[in-house]
Amino acid sequence: MVHPGNGIMIRHLRNIGLRFALRSLRIFGAADKADALLLSQQRKRGSVALIWALAETGDRLSAGLSEKLAKLSGFETVVVVCPPRVFSLLRSEGHFFETLPAPDEILSSGISSNWALYLRRRIARIRKNWGPDFEAVVGPEPEVYFEAILNGSEDSGLS
Repeated sequence: MVHPGNGIMIRHLRNIGLRFALRSLRIFGAADKADALLLSQQRKRGSVALIWALAETGDRLSAGLSEKLAKLSGFETVVVVCPPRVFSLLRSEGHFFETLPAPDEILSSGISSNWALYLRRRIARIRKNWGPDFEAVVGPEPEVYFEAILNGSEDSGLS
């Protein structure tokens, strides 16, 4: 028989685990973030979480992203990587953000650029510039997400 309080207990244990992990990061000196150019010296000493939310659409943040933001609120810095149309929602709520091109922008560009190379480098630069101690994903992983878009668009000259 499942006790109704088990869900609450599981969430409580996860929060304890996250707090313990964050405390450990602080005690052991979070990963060296010398290359994290977008962080102040004070934030370099703190914990950083990066949330990949590339499939976000709409006029509101999805329930999944809102939940992830709440769960990771214990980090000193939380950065959301999203399509451009979502950043104003994040900015209005005071979150840090990075943007990557939306699929429709890539597909409608009509430019025979090397999107795969650009996106691979941009994703790597985001990771390097923020120096995350933890990464979370709402939706597909960034590499998988863009690979699917680019593979589906080969006929239009984007590869």
